[in-house]
Amino acid sequence: MRIAFINGKIYIKFKPLEKSESIVVESGKIIFSGPTELSLKKAEKIVDLKGRTLMPGFIDAHMHLDELGMYLNILDLRNIRSIEELRNKLKKFAENHPGPIMGHGWDQELFLDKRWPNKHDIDDIVNDRPVILTRVCLHAALVNSYFLKIMNYESEDGIIKENDFETFRKKFNSLINRENKKKFILDGINELIKNGITSIGFVSCSKEIFQILKDLDKEKKIPIRINVYLNAEDFSPDINFKNSEHLKLKGIKLFVDGSLGARTALLSEKYNDADTFGEKVFDENYLKIYIENATKENFQVAIHAIGDRAMDIAISLLKNHPGGRIEHCSVVRDDQLEKLKKINLVVQPHFVLTDFWVLDRLGEERARFVYRFKDLSRISNLAFSTDAPVEPINPFLTLYAAVTRGKFENIPISKYQDQAMDVQEAIYHYTKCSAIALNESSYGELVDGNYADFIILDKDPLSIDEKDLEKINVDEVYISGERISENIFK
Repeated sequence: MRIAFINGKIYIKFKPLEKSESIVVESGKIIFSGPTELSLKKAEKIVDLKGRTLMPGFIDAHMHLDELGMYLNILDLRNIRSIEELRNKLKKFAENHPGPIMGHGWDQELFLDKRWPNKHDIDDIVNDRPVILTRVCLHAALVNSYFLKIMNYESEDGIIKENDFETFRKKFNSLINRENKKKFILDGINELIKNGITSIGFVSCSKEIFQILKDLDKEKKIPIRINVYLNAEDFSPDINFKNSEHLKLKGIKLFVDGSLGARTALLSEKYNDADTFGEKVFDENYLKIYIENATKENFQVAIHAIGDRAMDIAISLLKNHPGGRIEHCSVVRDDQLEKLKKINLVVQPHFVLTDFWVLDRLGEERARFVYRFKDLSRISNLAFSTDAPVEPINPFLTLYAAVTRGKFENIPISKYQDQAMDVQEAIYHYTKCSAIALNESSYGELVDGNYADFIILDKDPLSIDEKDLEKINVDEVYISGERISENIFK
């Protein structure tokens, strides 16, 4: 059936900006955009937009679908302001939730206590089952003594980071049954639809979760487009999988370093507020083997690199492997910019707001190297994402961060407004550029022949004050021209 969408503000693409009076959809694809009178002649059904805004669906190029769903169901510790508040929340949650406990989102930089929490802060609350409370960056966590004992791990403070953190997290995940993991994925998909996200890059996916996704795809329960990047240990170059319209295996996710928040991002000079350069998570020779095996079979390589020394390593690793991606790119020196040509760069603008302390970490001299999204966009393809649940999944919060860079919150790094984008270019990086980073040519723009993946908004993002970007609501979501309910699995 040919369906015409009329009587609204319709954005076909954002670079160059192209608008249309109407569009026509047939068999899941855009078949026409142009004058309303011509669309009406082609259409068998008409959808009246009633003055609302229609645009391509957002594409989150780097997020963690299973963890997004999981974190909708666990103890929320985001924005807490003290260790006492952490204790109170944990106590209340433990009283109502039997079994192992996971919480997420604490950030010691927000605490009035001005210190990291430790196991002694929580052992008296829960001492009969495992507890893991992940830091907002997902590179460190606090665990209780019970969990340490299970893992036969010695720690004076109960803080675990990087590889140890991953070991504990995998153990915790092994305690969750398959049905709950399936529920987390479906809850995550609901949340994506609710926020107008029609395609994602699902990074750091395990073999077990990929199998659940394959089963859901066979059951026709994946309405969005999921592009999977497996964990290194779960990846095999001869993996046997046939991509479908909604589930594609794209490649492998690798790590060079950690996070700025945990001071494990790898820097070329020491941290300004600690006697460390950060940590190298994996050795280059180890990473080279995976990269060669992956690219030999035409799988894409996505490398996590946050510090500038980690960027050096990632650039070197991808030098002979075009089409790869570098994730985060948080600290980039001037001499590295030219070397980033032909590498897809995937960034998270909301880090600008949540890493309000970043100048304390790096000092004033390196401040201009941090989150330089405008400079990166001039050099190579720059995709936007959230790293959810590390940052909020809501795309309009990401747009707000990219456009304002914290100037209304008086965040120190906001003085570098030369790196701020306008709304039009920010949306371009969140649609077409993200599609390019996923190696997809039929996403991100509503041109003829592309998938009819679009959203209908209550406000026009290009016509409102930048302060109000966070107030935009997604009214409807269409994938392959069909309206998708945000509560599809409820």
